[in-house]
Amino acid sequence: MEENKQNMVDAVEETNPTAEDTEPKTESTESVADTTENTIEPDNEDQDEDNSALNSFLSREQEKKKVKPAGKRKPILILIIALAAVAILVTLLIVLRSHPPKGEDTNTAAELSLQVNEDGVHEAKIAVDENGKIAQNGTGSLLTYVPSQIKKIDVENQDGSFSVTADTPSGEATVYKLVGFEKYPMQEGVADEIAKQCSEINFTRIIEANANLADFGLDEPRATAKVTYTDDTSSIIRVGNDAAGGAGTYITFGSSNDVYLVNSTDVESLLYSVNQFISLSITDTMQDSENAQFSKATISGTHYDDNIVLVPNKDESIEAAYLLQEPLSVPANAIEANDVAGNIRGLYAEAVVCVNPSDDQFASYGLSKPYAQVNASYPDADITLQSSAPKDDGIVYVYNPDKNVIYSIQLAAVCWAKTSVELLMPETPMNAKLRYIDEISFSAGDTDFTLNVKTDVKTTTDDDGNEQETADSTATYNGKDLNTDDFNVFFQNVTMIKNLGAAESGGKDKVMTVTFRYTTDRSADTLTVYSGSDSSKYIMEYNGNTIGTVSKAYISSLIEGADNLIAGKTVAGL
Repeated sequence: MEENKQNMVDAVEETNPTAEDTEPKTESTESVADTTENTIEPDNEDQDEDNSALNSFLSREQEKKKVKPAGKRKPILILIIALAAVAILVTLLIVLRSHPPKGEDTNTAAELSLQVNEDGVHEAKIAVDENGKIAQNGTGSLLTYVPSQIKKIDVENQDGSFSVTADTPSGEATVYKLVGFEKYPMQEGVADEIAKQCSEINFTRIIEANANLADFGLDEPRATAKVTYTDDTSSIIRVGNDAAGGAGTYITFGSSNDVYLVNSTDVESLLYSVNQFISLSITDTMQDSENAQFSKATISGTHYDDNIVLVPNKDESIEAAYLLQEPLSVPANAIEANDVAGNIRGLYAEAVVCVNPSDDQFASYGLSKPYAQVNASYPDADITLQSSAPKDDGIVYVYNPDKNVIYSIQLAAVCWAKTSVELLMPETPMNAKLRYIDEISFSAGDTDFTLNVKTDVKTTTDDDGNEQETADSTATYNGKDLNTDDFNVFFQNVTMIKNLGAAESGGKDKVMTVTFRYTTDRSADTLTVYSGSDSSKYIMEYNGNTIGTVSKAYISSLIEGADNLIAGKTVAGL
């Protein structure tokens, strides 16, 4: 066995020549293997295994010699060492990050004691070693009250000061009041938030004992809160700068200069202003559905040349939710009028910007001379709102005199501050209900006729006992019955005349006139179409008021259909 080991050593030395070797080895793997076989005595199974391992090793070494000459080993070795060094360095960094230095492990509890001084103020004392260093750093709690144990919170910050009182009757929810602003409804949840943050204070680590407060923005703190509890003790919290990288916010507690790091969200309510406690409700919602619709809404302001007056439509003869009464009388555009009506009650702001504003504040928010104002009368209330001109970002300031508060809100949410007479023009001005039509007069060029309309209304009862009405309308011309289907198509074509927008002014020639007379007490409605300079559109007038434009192609097809109706021909739908 000893002889085998010696042979293995000799073979290894032969496959790894020293620097003194000047002649390259030329022995083949086969010759080395043969020599080795002649040297080893196969005494037993262990020896056979040793021989086999040695032969395999020597064969691999000889192959390496053939593939990688000795002159190329050194650069490869250097590369391997360099990669190993990098791997070790990376591993070391990972280990160091995973194991912070002693005394800064945020997963452990900091060592400190809590007490109340002779003035009833809560204090915390940090444990330090003989060198004045923090003995044990980590997380901890400075206060462990609950919100119902708070009596009063006094805060002074960069936006001013405020005080919140709290009263918790036995078995009931806490009632909070913003001192001096009791008549203003409070925004839900804000008082609860500040009470929670002032009843329990947790820190993520101790930054420094007896620190230089200026280093952390605590020489002139962003906020100072004094909290009085129901046990007649109190606490003082000062809020300094935010730590770098969003790590948290620096605070002090009590009268000491010890600095702690807390989660920023745990003290953000101490930076609030009075405005953030006031409800964002600009106008209250109706308590009863009967009070949902105004009886009249007047829109005015520097944005408008004339007052705009909207009223609900109570005339069942025409299809319209609202009527425009001023500056002209027409059915109102359904979408625009509904947007105006929907932006008065139940209006909710993005923010409160000013409570009990002064004259200077009215001017600074562009409300001394309102850009827009709406006065709406409801069965249960009269509401007035004023708006500034919109800013570049689409924000407007809205003032409610009843609440004496200025709010900010998107212009899109207060349609009455951006509407216009043009936007309120009807989309389909002749949109009447056929069952209430008595006569239809039509004139276009050589075509001139009046149709007499008769409607038969029948009431039926279904299997569930519900009554249903059906209305069948027919028309006659010069005493002759017209084809009912063709008449219905013609009537539909007239009611679908679509307003394409603002019209020009100036000279014009009449192209077509259509008039509806009703079986109700509603006055007749007349739509007149005039030619203009536009090559594709005609100008429309409704009851003598210019309301917009209409497609020339549509009117040409409508006139053709009218001629076909009188001639007894098929009328095509448009």
